[in-house]
Amino acid sequence: MPPRPDVSAERRAQIIEAALACFVRKGYNNTTMDDVSVASGLSKGALYWYFKSKDELFESALSSFFEESFDPQAIAALEQPTAAGKLRMLAQTMVGLGEWAEGLFNLFLEFWASSSHRQEAASLWVDLLVQYKGIIAGIIEEGIGSGEFRPVDAENLVWAIMAAYDGLAAYVMLIPDLDLKRVSEVFVETLLSGLMADGQGK
Repeated sequence: MPPRPDVSAERRAQIIEAALACFVRKGYNNTTMDDVSVASGLSKGALYWYFKSKDELFESALSSFFEESFDPQAIAALEQPTAAGKLRMLAQTMVGLGEWAEGLFNLFLEFWASSSHRQEAASLWVDLLVQYKGIIAGIIEEGIGSGEFRPVDAENLVWAIMAAYDGLAAYVMLIPDLDLKRVSEVFVETLLSGLMADGQGK
């Protein structure tokens, strides 16, 4: 009799997909493991086999979303021939993520405020921020090294850039008619006009 195939990875992905949909629809506090069980089509016992708690499931769902959504786009951005092109591509990625996952940032804040392990919960978000900060800072430093950009403090500039997009994500929730794509384009082009070394142009 052939051995049974290992479906643990597929089961985890199935649970995470269902959980993320529930969290986005109902919020962190109002989502129960029973909700996720129904949405995934698996028993609650199966959920607890893979995840010890709702906190752990939420952390895994959030990490999975950003890894699967951002990483392929980041790779595409890094294939652009110029540092300016890379920044433009990443900006488009951030806008796309913001439109797809509207309210995800607030969802995380709800989770953080409700969690009994706030320090551990905050570290999840910090780890993601540091990872993306490194990617963007690397692009700016590449542009400086090639002479495309003038010398700037890349590390601190990137924190300001990321804070701007976090703020825009919050503004979109308050002002639904805000044209996030156009705001991002104006922001990035203005930023690049200040970064470009003399004579580089667009």
